[in-house]
This record gives sequence, C-alpha cells and structure tokens, in this order.
Amino acid sequence: MTGTVAMTRQGAVRGVTNDGTISWRGIRYAAPPNGALRWQAPQPAEPWEGILDVTTFPTRAPQVLAAELVPPGGATPSDDDSPMGEDCLFLNVTAPTQPMDSPCPVLVWFHGGGYTWGSGANFIGDGTALALEGTIVVTINYRLGALGFLKLDHLLGDQYASSANAGLLDQIAALKWVRDNVAAFGGDPSRITIAGVSAGAKSVVNLMASPMAEGLFHRGIIQSGGEHLNTPDTAEQVTAALLRTLGLSPADAKELLTMPVETILAAQQEIAAGVRATWVWRPTVDGLILPEGPVHAFAKGRARGINIMAGVTANEAGSYDLADPCASQQSPRVLQEIFGDEAEQVLDNYRSAFPEADERRLHCAVLADERYGIPTIRLLDSQSEHASCWRYRFDAPSPGAPKEKWGFHGADVPFVWDIGLEAAEPALQTLASGIRQAWTTFIHHGKPESQDLPFWPEYRRTERWTMLLDTTPTVVPDPRQQQRQAWESAEWQPDTWWTFPALHPAHNTTH
Repeated sequence: MTGTVAMTRQGAVRGVTNDGTISWRGIRYAAPPNGALRWQAPQPAEPWEGILDVTTFPTRAPQVLAAELVPPGGATPSDDDSPMGEDCLFLNVTAPTQPMDSPCPVLVWFHGGGYTWGSGANFIGDGTALALEGTIVVTINYRLGALGFLKLDHLLGDQYASSANAGLLDQIAALKWVRDNVAAFGGDPSRITIAGVSAGAKSVVNLMASPMAEGLFHRGIIQSGGEHLNTPDTAEQVTAALLRTLGLSPADAKELLTMPVETILAAQQEIAAGVRATWVWRPTVDGLILPEGPVHAFAKGRARGINIMAGVTANEAGSYDLADPCASQQSPRVLQEIFGDEAEQVLDNYRSAFPEADERRLHCAVLADERYGIPTIRLLDSQSEHASCWRYRFDAPSPGAPKEKWGFHGADVPFVWDIGLEAAEPALQTLASGIRQAWTTFIHHGKPESQDLPFWPEYRRTERWTMLLDTTPTVVPDPRQQQRQAWESAEWQPDTWWTFPALHPAHNTTH
C-alpha cells in the first residue's frame, strides 16, 4: 500500500483519507449478478487497467427500507444517497493511516435488515472507530430479498441449485476476496473476524455452519442473531407465493429471469412489507451450502476452534412492536404452534417472572426469546463444547431515546462503532469505551478484555456466565433462567412470526 493506493489482484485502487483512516469505498468483489447471472453463484470480478478511484459508497442491492427498524442517528458519512441496482456486489475497506509494526487483524461486518434491506455502510459508515483501534474494517453489500434467497432449482433445473442461498454465496465470495487481497491494505489474512447484527449476525452463524466457508475466518461476533432458516419445503412455498403475486404459473417461472427488478421488488413488498418482511426472506438448509442448521452443525464440531461472542439486547421485541403494534399479538398463536397444550403454562412462567408486566409486555418477552434469546443460547451451548465463547446482554440506556426504547433490537451497535454518543452521560461513555475495548481485544487476540468492564468469564453450559452491559456492567450466571428452562423441551424452526395470505392462501392473517 502506497499512501491511498492499494494493489488488489484485479487492479489498483485509490481511496480517501479521513481523520486518521483511509477508506476504499466500492471495490467490486464479484461480477455483476444480473442478466444471465441473476440467481447464479457469484463469479470473479474482471481486472482493470490503471488506478481506480474508489471514494464513494457503491450501489446497494434493490430494497425497500424498513425505516421503522433503523436505529436513531447514524454514521457520517453513510451511503443513504447511493443508488440501488442488481450490480451490487461491492465492499468497502477502512484502514488506520498510522503504519503498524505488523499486519492488522481484520473485521468483516455483515449488515442487518432481515435479508431485505441494508448495506455495508448502513448505519456504521466507514467503521472508523474500530479502524482507529488498529483493525482493518471490511463492510459488504450482498443480494437481498427474492434476488438473494429464492429457491428455483425445482422449477428451472440444477443450474439454479444455489439460488436459494445466492446471498450467502455472495458473502462467501467476499470472504475469499478478503483472504486474497486484504494484505494489500495492511491486513492479516490469518486473523479475520466476521461480525454482524440481526440478519448479519445470522449470516455469521450460517457461514460458521457452511463447509463452503471453512478456513475463511477465525472468530465470530453475533449481535442479536439466532437460527432462522427455510427448509426446502418452506422455501418452495415462498417461491410459489412470489409467482402467484406476479400472476405466473410454476411453468412460467423462467419469466423471472428477464423480469424488471422493480417488478420483482414490488411483488416482494406485496407478500410482506416493513418489519413483517424481515422474517420472510432467509437462507435455506439445502444440503450443499448449508447441509444442516447451525445448532446441530456446531454440536458436531463443524466450527471447531472458532471463538465467538454472542448476545442480545434487553428489549429485542420493542422495536418490532412499536413499528407494528400487532407484533406481540402473534405470540399466543406462535406459542400454541410450538408447545401445543402447554402454551398457557409457558406464558404463566413469564407472568411469574415479570409480575409487574401487562400482557402485551409478556408477549413481547416471548417474541424476543423465540426470535433471538433462546436460539442464541442454543448456539452458545453447542459451540462452547468446541471453542471459547462469551455471552452478553445489552441492558443500557440509549442516549437521546425515551426509556421505552432502551434495549431495542440493535441498541448495542452504536456503542461498538461510537455513533451518536457525543452527548451521552459519562457512565455511558465509559461503557461504550469498555465495549469497544472488549470487541477490539477479541478481534486482535480472540478474547474480550477491557479495563472498563468486569472480568468476563467464558460461557459454559454449566454456569452460562453472561456480561450484562449497563451503566454499571456486571457478570451473572444464567440470567432469566426461568424463561430459558421453559423452552428446554421445545424443538421448532422459527418461521415468519406473522402469517401471510400470499404464503398461506388457506389461512387468514391475524391483525
């Protein structure tokens, strides 16, 4: 790397300097996945001559933003003004300007957004805060919604065998690019951590479970993730719903290959919009890219030796219920589907645990546990047999937000990336510093440590030690044990939460 110019395997790129960092925004890591490559596995990017200026954020995947789920504030600069289009397979790299004695560890960040919206720069911008700590930060764009996760092989043949996981293959292609090129930016390809929030955190989990991503990274950070996948059958139901919405028969599925992207996006929105869309589109256990769900894969040692940090926020469901007030109303039906006759008993468990809570808040607690809390515990239980793991729960106030919004889904993200905390009280500033130190030491050395946090013991199934990140951080064993135990006998595949007429024509949706 010479100044702002780095030499990748495809060609030279020139970035932009900004407050102690250099950013290269919009490097192509794979060929445009449009035309004949729509729903195909990503292909290598073409090389170029000369030096390519990469100073502005790239095209985002086609999407309709669920604005109600975007946390307040946001990074500057960001890519809010970037265009959208199918030609979206780009990544961004940010490195410290200060030369290091040895190559820097690398953090690859996968954005959230329910696999339907978002981008690498969404909310975190260049990721400057961690780059200033001596980390190379890579953020990526990948295919979303129907263009990233639509099962087509049963209708169009084996050449579409990976279409249901095209977005996951994009992430794998980006990781291969990082492995092959990050040294040119001062990065150490033998110390790569993958991290993300929400769908990005689930992406981390899926990549750990995929044999196709083996060896491409060395640690993982899972912020409000879990295990949320389609079976081949449910994936085919989603495909059928999209075709019906477009007025196509299964025999006409090939028309999807040349259909305007706006038409596909509009049909996707018709099936489910806003927060409801964020649990419809997802990867599929296909026997190839994802041979099985991550909890089972981890239990078998699929990700042996990959240390993880994993956690949730205190009020995961709050953002969903505020955005769509009938979110909590789905809880009794979901409990009935999972527990049958024992559903009321499970709800009584929550009533005794939260005696001051009204029914709506109880149902929000169920939503949070079913979507995020219990799946995260199960991932930790499985992986802690094969690697060092650490668990947290983010309980802290959100600066500038009313108390009822504290601990919302994604509330920990600003603390990691130092966003919107300028006016925060000193205790929150100290907490944010502690969180960044813990994340940085984990990225650098595989173990979270911070002088601003208590000692953080490893997670074991026997004690389930958990760091409660609050204005006064504490470490406790097995918090909310009573609720965890209520789910111990449950075996279920988290579905779409809401029922949708397009997906289940025989059912009526619950409003």
